[in-house]
Amino acid sequence: MTLKIAEIGLNHMGRMDYFNDYVKFLSKKKIEAVTIQIKKKESLSKSEKNCYLNDRKVIAFIKLLKKNFKFVGLVTDDIERIKIFKKLDINFYKITSGMINNMTLIKKLVNSSGVKQIFLSTGFSSLNDVKKILRKVGRKKISLIHTSFEKEITKVNLSRINLLRKKFKLPVAYGNHSTYFNCISSSVFFNPCAIFFYVKLNKDLNYPDKKHAVSIKELDRILNNIKENEKLL
Repeated sequence: MTLKIAEIGLNHMGRMDYFNDYVKFLSKKKIEAVTIQIKKKESLSKSEKNCYLNDRKVIAFIKLLKKNFKFVGLVTDDIERIKIFKKLDINFYKITSGMINNMTLIKKLVNSSGVKQIFLSTGFSSLNDVKKILRKVGRKKISLIHTSFEKEITKVNLSRINLLRKKFKLPVAYGNHSTYFNCISSSVFFNPCAIFFYVKLNKDLNYPDKKHAVSIKELDRILNNIKENEKLL
């Protein structure tokens, strides 16, 4: 069974009431894992400033997730707070395509005794780029993610999941950044170790990850399609 990972990302918008709604809805679904994104204040764009989480909120958010889900993952560029994350027993980390060249961050996570698994998103990276990155950070704790940012469905290229697995002999997940949500369930046919997909509340808000996020009301259909495809396999 492929691990299904719902990504709240920054779509909590820094608000505890919204975050509680995510936990309330997602905990009722067959979701084994969730992620949230915690950025340094200076890394946030002007439109993301309200998404900043201070230490108090970080601890409250993660503790709530740990209470309700089997696995909790974190997306972060905040090296200074890794000690806090370690105390909260984060299960895995995801490095986004835009952060994959941050060798300091990746090596810090690899060498942290509390980190169990690190997913590297390869969306902007060629096979040669991935090879160079793995040469620098090693393979310990590393899994890869095929993420496509292409707008055309013919360029989503799900077969790259198999290509990455064959080339690097590492677990490979699929990360959805497509507006064609059928890609989420169709990725099952390429045996990813996990499927990452963004979620959003049923509110008409300007979420940081809006276009490629699955609304809560659409989630049952997506999960049912995944289940059906797993049966076909």
